[in-house]
Amino acid sequence: MASLSWHCLSDSGPCVEVTIPTDQVMQKEGSSVELCCHYKTSVSKNFILEWSFPKQTVSFLQILYFTNNMLYKPGSQASRLSLLQSPPTTGDATIRLDNVRTSDAGTYICEVNNPPDFYGSGSGLIHFTVLMPPSTPVCKGTEYASVGSDATLTCNSAEGTPTPVYAWSHIGSKTPLPLVNMVQDEKTGTLMLTNLSQAFSGTYQCVASNEFGHASCQVTINVTGTAKAGVIVGAVIGVFLAFFLFTLTFLIDFLFYEREDATAPGITETSLQRRDSDPGNRFLERPSSQAESMSTTKSRLNIVV
Repeated sequence: MASLSWHCLSDSGPCVEVTIPTDQVMQKEGSSVELCCHYKTSVSKNFILEWSFPKQTVSFLQILYFTNNMLYKPGSQASRLSLLQSPPTTGDATIRLDNVRTSDAGTYICEVNNPPDFYGSGSGLIHFTVLMPPSTPVCKGTEYASVGSDATLTCNSAEGTPTPVYAWSHIGSKTPLPLVNMVQDEKTGTLMLTNLSQAFSGTYQCVASNEFGHASCQVTINVTGTAKAGVIVGAVIGVFLAFFLFTLTFLIDFLFYEREDATAPGITETSLQRRDSDPGNRFLERPSSQAESMSTTKSRLNIVV
């Protein structure tokens, strides 16, 4: 493991030299981890060792404190935290953290103070990552689709370190689906299915995995045939067409009867009733017609003469 140390270059007096690992520290969830910190100095009665975890709240920033041969652990990790060497007065300030949790991930600071050693850098930072298998992913996607359409499925795990990769499969399929109709992204967990046919119907399984485990979820797609969809669309169009024709026929009939019942200009309904009820009117109508005929005949005769 690579380490980083600060060397005393001052001639003005004693100094503190701290050595910490430069590589990121990683450990699996539930196991134990050692965060190494070594120092060089002439320990005096004023020697102080402090470990802090800035990720926590200000009131619990300090997780371990050693001074005057007394050890204090004010942080929430107290029951799981211990010194690898106690007392830490011989150059080893390493701590041990048991039953590692995801909340333990972050940056830890080891600081050594030993007055009158005022020179040098008496602190160092350690980056700690908690490794864990993927959590159970959540599968989402189009449950119902029609032939010829596209569908997109998604899969995502909320937790998992390193970041999990995703793989989709069609469960129970007797014949493999055409790869040209399947576009899969193992990093984002998406699966795009294009130009669907009924062969795409069924259950799809997504597996999220990393070096420490795997988890899966499933989603089902039902692809509906175009014939059934056409019948439904045709029925809807037929209903609207029948309603339109019925309305049009009703309007035509209504306008036609309105025109038949209309009264000619200059003739009132009262005069029409009076004319129909008077018998003399019917008698006078015929002579008038004959007179017109005779007048026309006479006119023609005059022209011949």
